[in-house]
Amino acid sequence: MDLIKDKNSKFSFVGIALGGLSTSESAVAFIDRNMHIITLDKMFSIGDVKYYLNNFAGKQNAVILVSIPENEVMLSSKWKYNSRTYDLVNFDTKMINREDWTNRFSSRGSEYFRELHENGIDIFRFDIENMKKVFGGSMAYKERTPADCKALQDVLRIKYKMTELPSNMLPAAQVEALLGAVLARMLAGFSDEFQCKIIGEYEGLSIAGL
Repeated sequence: MDLIKDKNSKFSFVGIALGGLSTSESAVAFIDRNMHIITLDKMFSIGDVKYYLNNFAGKQNAVILVSIPENEVMLSSKWKYNSRTYDLVNFDTKMINREDWTNRFSSRGSEYFRELHENGIDIFRFDIENMKKVFGGSMAYKERTPADCKALQDVLRIKYKMTELPSNMLPAAQVEALLGAVLARMLAGFSDEFQCKIIGEYEGLSIAGL
């Protein structure tokens, strides 16, 4: 299934690894048709993301993929569970779902990304875990550890000939953003190694995957 209508007009491929909070590191990666890295930078606030995309001159000729950020205020540890009363969520005044702490993913920036889509920009979401499994991520490595990041970086540098990547380790968010940019290039038909498809929908945008 062709997810991009006018593939010949696409010259830029952007991946954005979005953190769940403004205190969590985000990153942007921009590559061209030949897998050359044009931009690889850190971001933090959603304002940084908006500023970059608003000033990105080639949006109409780009495919943009934004990761689905994890909700960092979700109940994820034993003490958080035990600190709550055992009542049904939202059925008791003692168990109010403040800050969406029961949701696994964050809706951060979703309204802005939908607005770009409505304006004709080819923008999708992507699941970082889905990409890691396809691109050689090993379950033996703990997520976002130096070993995990180095393994993914080596795959991109050696297998996909991204010679601009340094031999020393990049921050995790930048490696994840590169995965999104590579998938964006695949969506536009510049690689037949994998079959791209829609694996779901999140906050009004399709989730692209392999």
